[in-house]
Amino acid sequence: MIGAAVALAAALAPSTAHAAPPSNDDFADATTIASLPFSSTLDTREATAADDPSHCWWGTSSVWFRYTAPADGFVRMKTDRPDDEKPAISAFTGDRGALTWTPGACQPPHGGGSNTFAVKAGTTYHFLLQDTVFAGPVKFDLESVPRVANDDFAAAADISLGTDVAGETGAATAEAGEVTSCDRYHNRSVWYRYTADRTGILAANVTQRNNSAAVAVFRGNTLGALSELDCMQSNHAPAIFATTPGETYYVRVASSDYGSAPLTLRLEDAPQIKPTTTYVLPAQPGVFDEVRFGIDPGDPAGRWLAGGEVRFGDGTSATIPAVPGTADVSHRYAADGEYEVTISGYTADGRSGTTTQTLKVETHDVTVSNVVAPASAKVGETATVEASVSNTRYSENTVVELLRRKRDGYWTIVGTVNQHVAKDSTAIVPFTYTYTADDAALGKATLKARVRLAGREDNNPADNERVVETTVAAG
Repeated sequence: MIGAAVALAAALAPSTAHAAPPSNDDFADATTIASLPFSSTLDTREATAADDPSHCWWGTSSVWFRYTAPADGFVRMKTDRPDDEKPAISAFTGDRGALTWTPGACQPPHGGGSNTFAVKAGTTYHFLLQDTVFAGPVKFDLESVPRVANDDFAAAADISLGTDVAGETGAATAEAGEVTSCDRYHNRSVWYRYTADRTGILAANVTQRNNSAAVAVFRGNTLGALSELDCMQSNHAPAIFATTPGETYYVRVASSDYGSAPLTLRLEDAPQIKPTTTYVLPAQPGVFDEVRFGIDPGDPAGRWLAGGEVRFGDGTSATIPAVPGTADVSHRYAADGEYEVTISGYTADGRSGTTTQTLKVETHDVTVSNVVAPASAKVGETATVEASVSNTRYSENTVVELLRRKRDGYWTIVGTVNQHVAKDSTAIVPFTYTYTADDAALGKATLKARVRLAGREDNNPADNERVVETTVAAG
C-alpha cells in the first residue's frame, strides 16, 4: 500500500513540461478503454484544445478517451487532483463536428454536476478532460457502478428519525408513474420509507445546501395510489409532513441529469415556528396612529402562516390573514401605556407557535395654536411675528420655524428658534421679519409658523403649522 501511494504521488508531482502533447490530445487519437475498471495517469500541460465542445466547460488544454459500453448500465468517471484544480469531465456520443452531450455526464472543475450516468449497450462514449490554468499531472478513472438498490418504489430503503442516510441519484432511474408536484423534470430518483412510532411533524431534507435534489413525501402502499403530502426543492426548504403512529411514509429524492450526485438524506423533527413582527409602523406609535404590525412566520423552513391571531394587550385582537410572506395587521390604541402584544400563528402543515413582545405607546403632540402678524406693513418695515406652541402631553424640546411663501409657491425658511415647551402650557415664540419689495409685488406676505419635535416624530403632525397673511404696500 505504501509503495502504491508513493507511485501515485510521484505521478502527480510537478515535473518538467513535455516537449510534445499527450498521445490522446486530439479527438481522433483518443485512448481506447477496452474494459472497466480503467485508470490512466497523464500530463495535460502540453495538451491543446482545437475544436473541443464546450457544453459542460471550456478549456485551453484537453485529452480524450473513448469507451464502447458492452451492456446497459451505469459508469462513474473521476479524476485525482486537489479540489478546484481538477479538469472538467464530460462525455459525448457521435462523431467529430457532430458530438452530442450525454445527459448527466458533466462535472465542472469546482465540483457539482454529475459524474455518474447511464450507458447503453453498443454505444461509444467520448470522454473529454478539459484543463485551464491548472494543467498538469492528473489521474483519470472510469468504473462500472451498479444501479442503486433503492431505485424503485418497491425497494425503498428504511430510514430512521434523526439519522443521516447516504444516497446516490446518479445510478438511478425514474419508474413510470412517479408523479410529484415540484420535481416533474427530475428523471433520477431513489426511494426511502419511514414507519412512524409516534404522532409528530417531521422534516425530510437533503443536507447538502448546494444540492438541487427535490424531496417528496407520500402516504400509500403502491406507486399508483400514492398521496403526496409535501414536495420541496431541498436547497430551499425541507419537505414537512405530519405522522400517525404505525403508518408508513415514502420519501422520494429526485434529481435531473444535470444535478445527480451523492447526497445525504436526513429525517428529523420539523423546526418550531416563532411568529413575530418584522416591523411596527410607526416605530414610536401614539393614540393618533393606526399601528401596523408586519407578522413574520418565524419559520426556519420558510412556510407562510395559514392563520393566527394578534392580541394587542388592551383586550382586543385581530385575525392574521393567510397571505404569502408577511401578513399586515393594524390597530389603534386608545391610551398611552406599555402593552404585551401576543402573536399566535400556525402553518398549513400543523405547526404552531406563540411569541410576546412589549409595545410602548406614547403620544407626543405639539400644536401651533396661533400665529400673529401685523395686518398691513410697508416695504422695509420690520415687525414681530409671534407663534404660539401649545402642549398638553409631555414636556418637549421643539424646533419652531418661520417660513415665507415665494412667488413660485415654494416656501423658504426665514427664522428658526429652539424652544422648550412644558406639559400643559403654551410657549410664545417671537420672530422678526422685514417686509420686502417681493412681498409688495405680490400684494401680501404669506408667512407660516411650523413646529417639529427635536429627536422624534410628532404623532399628530396635522396641527403643526399655521399660516398668517400681511398686506404689504410699497414704502
